[in-house]
Amino acid sequence: MHDVLEIRTEEEMQALLELSVGKTVVLLKYSPTCGISLAVEEAWEAWTESAPEAIVIARCDVLGAKPAARGITASLGIMHQSPQVLVLHEGKCVAHTSHHSISLKWLRGAVG
Repeated sequence: MHDVLEIRTEEEMQALLELSVGKTVVLLKYSPTCGISLAVEEAWEAWTESAPEAIVIARCDVLGAKPAARGITASLGIMHQSPQVLVLHEGKCVAHTSHHSISLKWLRGAVG
């Protein structure tokens, strides 16, 4: 099973983006008070248990780390949403989805 990085600061988010150079990083931005975030949690957990070992997995609480959560999407030119999954590779977002589109099928299709 993967270790999941908890991203709390803009510096950690920048380091995560830099880590994506040469690796694939999958980031879940979520709100602990959002019903939709809670609904996608099951798919997220199922995917993280079987995700390829080479992938870096991270999460960011958009309420507890608002500058980091909004900063990453702004720097990538993507509209901030929550919940939202970003697939990062070579310092760019290569796939993303949000809300009810976050599913085990989407995650497996986008990442493996």
